[in-house]
Amino acid sequence: MEFSSLISHRFREFSEHENTTEGLNEALDFGVQKIEFDIRVARCGTPMIYHDENALDQAGKLRHLYEVMASEFERLGGAFGHMPSVDALFKAISEHDNSTCELLVDIKDAGFEDVIYALAKIYNLTSRIVWVSWLPEVLYAMNDIESGQRLCLSHWCRRPGRRTRAVHHVYSAKNGHVKRSKRRLIHGERSGWFVDGPIRGELRKILTHVCVPAGQVWPDLVSQYQEDGIKVSAFSFTDQALIENEARRLKLDDYFIDNKKLFEVYKSQ
Repeated sequence: MEFSSLISHRFREFSEHENTTEGLNEALDFGVQKIEFDIRVARCGTPMIYHDENALDQAGKLRHLYEVMASEFERLGGAFGHMPSVDALFKAISEHDNSTCELLVDIKDAGFEDVIYALAKIYNLTSRIVWVSWLPEVLYAMNDIESGQRLCLSHWCRRPGRRTRAVHHVYSAKNGHVKRSKRRLIHGERSGWFVDGPIRGELRKILTHVCVPAGQVWPDLVSQYQEDGIKVSAFSFTDQALIENEARRLKLDDYFIDNKKLFEVYKSQ
């Protein structure tokens, strides 16, 4: 297992709260070579660093991010008080000495790609970014902005169960095809695609990466993608024995990690 193939998933265990500037800096200070973080968009259109579509304020009230202005986040406190803007996080990355770290930027809302891409350009980060999304609309839009960018679709490759369907809008590909949608704005939705087998068609032609849940992928699917130069990663690992078994069985390109101790183990080897 190569240290460089480990992805810090939301900077988990590098700080008290995930997806924070503090966690980012701790991961970069440690020398992590791949980091992943998420973008949600506030009501005013400001891209923020957070995973879920809603969060608890300091009073314990659950609020949807798309209903809250970015200027209100600090006042609301709770989880909102820990959320940096994309501008602030990109600035922190650009100023850090760890300039070789690859950035997997997972965009959770569609329709804001121009703003997010512009911020990446301002901080000269586009060459380091793999744009990730569960929304094909995001990846098509990023490719339209500039073709040849690195693009990664996160998806289920086994049919999602009842618990997943209870909290996600689940869309299903037809014979592996995920075509362009007429939808442009997708704000505050939790959704994803089930693809039974390899992705095909127009979307596959622009993808450079795919990302799937650990335990769903199988060796032949991995090799099919890798033969076309598409890298495969899986999320998320906390156990050393499991990740090494999966590495031997699947030969993935990268592994999402939720346990800082695994970074310590493989950095020392």
